[in-house]
Amino acid sequence: MRVDTIDERLALFRHMMEHAGLTPEEPSLAADELAAAAQRCLGCRVAGECRSWLGDVPPEQPLPGFCRNAEPFRDWVCRQVAAEVAYLDDSIGRLEAARAAEDRDGIAV
Repeated sequence: MRVDTIDERLALFRHMMEHAGLTPEEPSLAADELAAAAQRCLGCRVAGECRSWLGDVPPEQPLPGFCRNAEPFRDWVCRQVAAEVAYLDDSIGRLEAARAAEDRDGIAV
């Protein structure tokens, strides 16, 4: 049986986050959410399965069912995408308003 360290577990945690399309530095992640997810990983009993899965998985593969953080990671990705869509919608709205003002006033923005 392989004994792993906290550092190894946290490396698996980060690798799984990155596979999900996240990084611990994401602005949409609250510190308490991140800490709870790290604790779930540290308490996981299938680190060997996780290690093997991460070593063999293609990038497009969804998160595995055995991962205790699969659901929170999916939720975080959804929040991140929603925030990015809201930002893009706002940017488009500002561009459309600037174009409308340009058309109305004949001034290039």
